[in-house]
Amino acid sequence: MNIGKYVVILCLIFSGQVAGMQMEKEQDLTQFDFPFLIGDWHLVNTLSGNDTEDYLSIRLQLKSSYMFAVQIHKKDSSVEYWEGDYTADETTLTLGAKTLTPQVYSYSTTHNQLMLNGVIFYKALSRSLVGVWESYQISGFERIDTGVEQLQLVLQPDFLFSIKVQDNKGKEVVHQGVYYTEKDHLVFLFEGGEHDAKFELDANQMVLNLEDGAILATLRRIY
Repeated sequence: MNIGKYVVILCLIFSGQVAGMQMEKEQDLTQFDFPFLIGDWHLVNTLSGNDTEDYLSIRLQLKSSYMFAVQIHKKDSSVEYWEGDYTADETTLTLGAKTLTPQVYSYSTTHNQLMLNGVIFYKALSRSLVGVWESYQISGFERIDTGVEQLQLVLQPDFLFSIKVQDNKGKEVVHQGVYYTEKDHLVFLFEGGEHDAKFELDANQMVLNLEDGAILATLRRIY
């Protein structure tokens, strides 16, 4: 088995070259035009003694459905909440696009930072995903064709990932990139492509589902 042909799971499945598969997906986040916008963004007021700023923190959630939610925690312990739809292009983000008072921001983004009108928000991630994950069971109807025997996945809190896969002949390949999440979707972006997988977490165990069961990897957190 030529492990380099597939980049094992990530090249075989990610490139859509699984033989005979023509499945409709419930939701494919790789079709979203602005993937780095998706996330749970946070801004903390580090100048709490500055009376011109009356907030302690701001949480901005941006979803692939083009819906947003904003929570502003204020110094008087009150919370302001606003939700609605948004629009975006390469440089402009408009919150409440269909309202009478839309808020328009210039923005730039990386995989873990969002700058709105010069103010930097940082993307938050559930700590339950962060860690080094190692497979102890791999199944799925494409498992034999890929020759996958072992998989190690590293998910960093800064939204970088690496994956090392070993085939049944002992050959290894390492793939690296960035990732983001939405609900039970785990989206990998890497040089040459991207892939939307689904995952389930149970304490220190993760089940990673690629292409609707083509590859099912059960992993445990080792670090």
